Amino acid sequence: MPNYTYNCVQCHEFTIKQSIHDNHDIATCPTCGNTAKRVFTSFQTYNMNPKVKKRIEAGQQPRLISGDKLKVNTSSTPRSQTNARPWMAGH
Repeated sequence: MPNYTYNCVQCHEFTIKQSIHDNHDIATCPTCGNTAKRVFTSFQTYNMNPKVKKRIEAGQQPRLISGDKLKVNTSSTPRSQTNARPWMAGH
């Protein structure tokens, strides 16, 4: 049975073994009995150097970018459209 990690608001993270067929979205905290949401972690990072573990797990979370940080083409000259396709020579 695989290990699944959950984050309880009151007691913080805990790991439990569950069957693959169980619901893994939420679990009951073994300490306080509150519901806890699942935390996605890298495979066997629990015994790694904490700095390496943090970098690996940070890489799994998607980066959130606001609309004002997206690069927008503000040039006033339109791009020229070409009809030439050099790979189609002779067709």
